[in-house]
Amino acid sequence: MHNKLFSVKNIVIISVNVLCLIVFFICLMLSNSMRNSLRSQQAARAWAGQSGERFAQLSAFFPESFNFNEERIYQLRSDLDRALVSASMESTPGRILYTDAWSASTDVIVTSERERNPVNVKAIAVGGDFFLFHPLFLRDGNYLSPDDLMKDRVILDEALAWRLFGAVKLAGFEIHINDKLFIIAGVISRENDFASSRAYTEEFGLFMSFDALMDMTDGRAEISTYELVMPDPITGFGYKTLSEALLDRRVQIVENSGRFSLSNTFSHIRSFGVHNINSSAIIFPYWENAARTVEDWLALLLVLSVVFIIFPVICTIIYTVIFIRYSARQGKGFVLKIIDEKDRRDYERYMVKQDEEAQIKKGKVIDYNNETAIYDVYGGDEIIDYDLYGEPEYDNEYSAFVNSEQSDDDKTDDKVNLFTK
Repeated sequence: MHNKLFSVKNIVIISVNVLCLIVFFICLMLSNSMRNSLRSQQAARAWAGQSGERFAQLSAFFPESFNFNEERIYQLRSDLDRALVSASMESTPGRILYTDAWSASTDVIVTSERERNPVNVKAIAVGGDFFLFHPLFLRDGNYLSPDDLMKDRVILDEALAWRLFGAVKLAGFEIHINDKLFIIAGVISRENDFASSRAYTEEFGLFMSFDALMDMTDGRAEISTYELVMPDPITGFGYKTLSEALLDRRVQIVENSGRFSLSNTFSHIRSFGVHNINSSAIIFPYWENAARTVEDWLALLLVLSVVFIIFPVICTIIYTVIFIRYSARQGKGFVLKIIDEKDRRDYERYMVKQDEEAQIKKGKVIDYNNETAIYDVYGGDEIIDYDLYGEPEYDNEYSAFVNSEQSDDDKTDDKVNLFTK
């Protein structure tokens, strides 16, 4: 068995299994890392905190010329409140059930006192609790807040900060956007995960208030993305509520919370190749493109995981069956060995008992109950049983011998008597 275990065939099989398992675990680790790499997909978890309640993060993407503005957001909030009340959930002064954010992107020209040459920048105009959904790393200053009274504050990314000022500690500095004065609220670092790095292709970027963009465009700015975190007491409640509130098939709604789950990844595999086909006039923001990139990679890693785990699973089944059969044979042999050992001991006890009985026949035994003595006479060839209180009893052979001797003596005595007479 030892020689068979370390045969060339088994060594090759074990090596292939080890290699497959290594690749399988690498795929699992990469998948887990990718699921947690996009902070823009974790707003529901951040909003829930330690409450233990279920929340859903949802994103709605609007096509161009959809005319979705802040007035429609207020109407949408009213629809959400009615749906929550119908589900026996209602916001209170100390308990806010949902939060939302919206954004739009536009191209602007930026200058500073140090950089007089105009810099073309991709600006993202944000409203609501945008930085809850997108908690970018702050290098300096603060985020924009919906409670800000002044709407002339902006956040620069590191690349633009270095281009305009050659530094990142810029909170309070002034810049001009399309010839309008703005105050720098802070400087952020862009996401450094592989998906966001690929999705964000702009050289420079900044974040500004959506109200400021409305002022710059004379109220013609349109919201392209709406994001929401709301209670999800049963699976699909949030998605259904938002879909019924918008009621437009041109809008693409994505449930971000759980989009990287195993079941969704399997669904993505079934629709692989057509999942990212966009037939509507929707321009996704870079964070959504990053999330779709992660979905593709998770689908690929899942396929690889299944492929590389099949061979070890098959080998495990085969060798388990072989081991069970081998153990059954070994167990059967062990049982037979125990039975043989028992039979051998029984035979030895039987032979010892026979030897004892043979010794008893050759020895002396006195049975005081029957009051009989057994003696070994003439080396044990002739045995006489003596009754302790009566005449001796002879065995047949000895009795015949004595009788014959006695008969001869009688005859001799008779002859002597006759001669005497």
